[in-house]
Amino acid sequence: MIGLSSTGVAIALAVLAVAVLALVVKLCVGKPKRAEKWEKAAIMKQLLALSERENSVATTAPSVRLRPPASKPGMRPSNAHLKTTAKTTLPNRSKTR
Repeated sequence: MIGLSSTGVAIALAVLAVAVLALVVKLCVGKPKRAEKWEKAAIMKQLLALSERENSVATTAPSVRLRPPASKPGMRPSNAHLKTTAKTTLPNRSKTR
C-alpha cells in the first residue's frame, strides 16, 4: 500500500473539513442587502433634520470667548503664558564657492 498512517489520515480529514467549512461560510455570507428607496428617503430626512438643528443651534448661540483673568495693577504678566514659535531661526550661512 501507499503507507498512510492513521495520524496522516486524521490530519488530511481535518484539513479537508476546514476547507469545506470555509467554502460553506463564504457561500452563505453573500452580499450585503441594498437599502430600499423608502429606507434611503428616511435616512435623508433624518440627516436633513440633524443638519437644520445644527444650523439653528449655531446661529442662535452667541460665541462665548473666555478672557484671561484681570491682572492686578502692580503685577507684571509672566512669561509662562507666552506662545512659543514652532519654527526655530537658524543663523544665515554664507555661501562660499
